[in-house]
Amino acid sequence: MLSKTSTVGAVILALLALGIAAPDVLSAQEKKKEWKDRAEYDLYESIGKTSDPNAWQSILDKWKTQYPQSEYADVRRQMYLATFRQLNHPREAFNAAQEVLKDNPNNLVALSAIVGYIYQLVPANQAQLTPQMIADLETAEKAATHILDNLDPVYSKDNRPPEMTDEAAAKAKPELKTFAQKTVGYISLERKDYEKAQAELTKALQLDPTQGQVSYWLGSAVLAQNKTRPELQPVALFDFARAAAFDGSGGLPAADRKQVQDYLTRIYVQYHGSNEGIDKLLASAKMNSLPAAGFAIPSKSDLESQRIAAEEAAARANPMLALWRSIKAELSSETGPAYFANNMKDAQLPGGVNGVTRLKGKLVSGAPESRPKELLLAVENPAVPDVTLKLDSPLPGKMDPGAEIEFDGVAKSYTKDPFMVTFEVEKSKVVGWTGKNELKRSTASKKIVNP
Repeated sequence: MLSKTSTVGAVILALLALGIAAPDVLSAQEKKKEWKDRAEYDLYESIGKTSDPNAWQSILDKWKTQYPQSEYADVRRQMYLATFRQLNHPREAFNAAQEVLKDNPNNLVALSAIVGYIYQLVPANQAQLTPQMIADLETAEKAATHILDNLDPVYSKDNRPPEMTDEAAAKAKPELKTFAQKTVGYISLERKDYEKAQAELTKALQLDPTQGQVSYWLGSAVLAQNKTRPELQPVALFDFARAAAFDGSGGLPAADRKQVQDYLTRIYVQYHGSNEGIDKLLASAKMNSLPAAGFAIPSKSDLESQRIAAEEAAARANPMLALWRSIKAELSSETGPAYFANNMKDAQLPGGVNGVTRLKGKLVSGAPESRPKELLLAVENPAVPDVTLKLDSPLPGKMDPGAEIEFDGVAKSYTKDPFMVTFEVEKSKVVGWTGKNELKRSTASKKIVNP
């Protein structure tokens, strides 16, 4: 997930691109120093006559060998640093920068080189840090912390490159502050100090919310605390969503965002139980670098607890319906036939189970329509019939569908698909039937018409 442009940053790349100092840019103080002899000066001057950094290194090595105690040794150390930067030798440049800082702990280029090259010397996600990596991280942390604590002195004219204008320095200063802050967070992440990494990377995003890479690192730091602080998992999901969704300047490349989104989808479903709500999460994260206070995503266990609580509340409010749903769940399972044979067949139901003395449903139809001996009821869903009542004798008259009927009876059979339980019920145990016998027209009331 790391790339040079997303990790090193424009301000560091600009500083690392600066050329080495030519003989005519020595400071006034340096010009007060004395060369050992003309030959030493000629070595120094010859460096500016070539643009080949390999030649620079060869000349610097010769100068160091012939004049190890030169009064210009500090200048030579800066030139070594510039040479290794031009050669793109991170290890040598990192070491040279440390030597420059011994002369001037506020040297901008040296500090920038250390915090810039650490990403190459200690790549992300190291399973095991070597002793050298541990030492490099300590060096980089000191440099980044020094930048954060001494930003103004570091950017003073005495410590920045001579060609850097006041305007350029003012523009670069906040950028380097952000980069140093993110580097402190990165170092903590590599050390697996996840709590500190979370705090430091959060500060980096507060300085610059457009850092997609930092959002990804922050999500990794938060998720890594899962065992000790599982309540933070929603925050990690938000951070990954931010890295995946933010496509403005500073965001990850499109291919990386797609990779992060695929990863987010997988862990979101693991946590939440489905991808429901992930679109809203991505939309929110695209607009905000950090989650709002109180941000939460319910976990699978949260949702299950909510479901159980809702079912318990529903059961208290309607114990009959709760009983029927329990029966239906048993009969719809793979062991449904055995459950029916062992617990329901030829049994009087509901029989006072959980205090329920009758089952209740909406009338769907009667057969026949008038004076029916069979009723079709919908107990759970008014639109879906799930009970058939076979009566010992016809009920009077007829009723319109939708009327509420209560009953208790003997379970005789059931089918799983479509779901239907058939009961034998005595007419006297049907409650709620209000059908009346149809009036028969009396012959006495007929009007007789004589032919």
